[in-house]
Amino acid sequence: MTVANGSADKIAHLPVIGIVPSQNTTEKMVSFPERYADAIIKAGGAPLLLPLSGNPHVYETLFPLIDGFVLTGGNDIDPARYGAIRDSGKIDEHTPEREELEYLILSYAYRFDLPLMGICRGMQMINVCLGGTLFRDLGDQFPGVVRRDINDDKGDLPQLAHWQPKPYSEPTHPVTILPNSKLGKLLGVQNIMVNSMHHQGVCDLSTRVDAVAYAPDGLVEAIEVRDKSFMIGVQWHPEFFTGRHRMECVFDALIEAAAQGHAHCSERGSVAITRSEPVGIQAQWPEITFADCI
Repeated sequence: MTVANGSADKIAHLPVIGIVPSQNTTEKMVSFPERYADAIIKAGGAPLLLPLSGNPHVYETLFPLIDGFVLTGGNDIDPARYGAIRDSGKIDEHTPEREELEYLILSYAYRFDLPLMGICRGMQMINVCLGGTLFRDLGDQFPGVVRRDINDDKGDLPQLAHWQPKPYSEPTHPVTILPNSKLGKLLGVQNIMVNSMHHQGVCDLSTRVDAVAYAPDGLVEAIEVRDKSFMIGVQWHPEFFTGRHRMECVFDALIEAAAQGHAHCSERGSVAITRSEPVGIQAQWPEITFADCI
C-alpha cells in the first residue's frame, strides 16, 4: 500500500505479527490454519510465521522485526511444564520445540512489553509460562463451579460441552466478561456467545494473571497479564468470527497496540538471547536472558 506524500510515495508500515505454527513431531512438519493470517491481515497487520529452532540467533534476527505476537491453538502442553504428570491417555503428544519457542516469545514480550494474544492453547500457555497450572482433562478433573456473581440461575448448572459438536464457526455457549477489564472494554458487552474446542483449561491462575471472563460452569475463559499493556488470552477461537459477534475488535486492538509499539521500536533495539538448559528436576523451562547488543 502506498501513500502519497508530496512528490514522493512512502510505503506504509504494517505491524508485523509473529505467529507460532502447530507442530507434528512424528512427521517432522509444521502446519498453520490460514484463518489466523486472514484475521491479522483484515485488522491491518502483516503475519509472519515463525520457524521452530533451538538456535537463539535465529530469533535475535527475527524478533526485532516483530511488533506483536499471536499464540495459536494446537496440541496439549506437556504437564511436566506445570509440575504435573502425564497420567491421562487423553493427553496429546507434546511438542517440546514449539513449547520452548512460545516460552521464549512470552519471555521476550513480557520483558519488552510487546502486545501478545493467546488463543485457546495460547491462553493456556500464557498461564503455564507465568507459573499457573491446567486441568489436564476437563471431563476427569473439572467438576464445574457455579459462580453466583455471574449466574442468575440458582440451581445447579450442568458442565458445558467444551468441545462442541457443531461447526467451529457457530457459537455454542455464553461467557461473562468483567466489564472493567481490557477485554470487556474492547468488546463493549458483558455477555457474548463463543465457540469451544478444548478439553483442557486453566486450573490455578498465575499470580501475574487476572481471570476476566468465565463460562457458566465457572471455567476461566479469558485472562489478562496484570502489569502489561496488552497481553490477553481467550479460550475460544475469535478468528472464526471476524466480521461478526464483535470479535474483530480483539484483532483490531492487537494491531493498534503493535502499531504504537512499532513507533517506539528503536527504544527496544537489538538483543542478544542467551538460553541455558534447565537445572534440577524441578526446573520446567530453560533459563533465558536478554542483553543489549553492542
